[in-house]
Amino acid sequence: MDLVIGIGNSLRSDDGIGPHLVERLVGRDEMEAVAVQQLTLDLADRVRRARRVLFVDADAIGEEIRLRRLSAKPGSGLGHSVHPAALLDWTQRTYGTSPEAWLLSVPGERFEIGEGLSREAEQRLPAAVDAINGWLEQTRGPMTCSASEEET
Repeated sequence: MDLVIGIGNSLRSDDGIGPHLVERLVGRDEMEAVAVQQLTLDLADRVRRARRVLFVDADAIGEEIRLRRLSAKPGSGLGHSVHPAALLDWTQRTYGTSPEAWLLSVPGERFEIGEGLSREAEQRLPAAVDAINGWLEQTRGPMTCSASEEET
């Protein structure tokens, strides 16, 4: 089963892009969608059971929607939240396995306190949904990307 994790706080405008997108996925076959305000190490058990995992998060500095492969990488410490690569590393070290993982970054414009997405973020949602659907439909083995797209 594929796991899609939407990361972000819907009370901080465009930071809620990840949870907003995964709400659209609930109820699909062969996948689990979960929205979280931040990644925490307790997600490792859920991550280890997935065939593949897609993290969906707002991007405060990017200008384009980006889908890139992730590699497990130790975090710089245990705080209140962890980076997806650090969660993969924790999963690998704890359970001896971690799935293929990807990060979909969706640019946002406003990150201050407030509900609802900016007009610009709303306009990016269809392309982000298309990227998620393309990822979900990829069932013939691992997806590929160039080295410049891989985040380590």
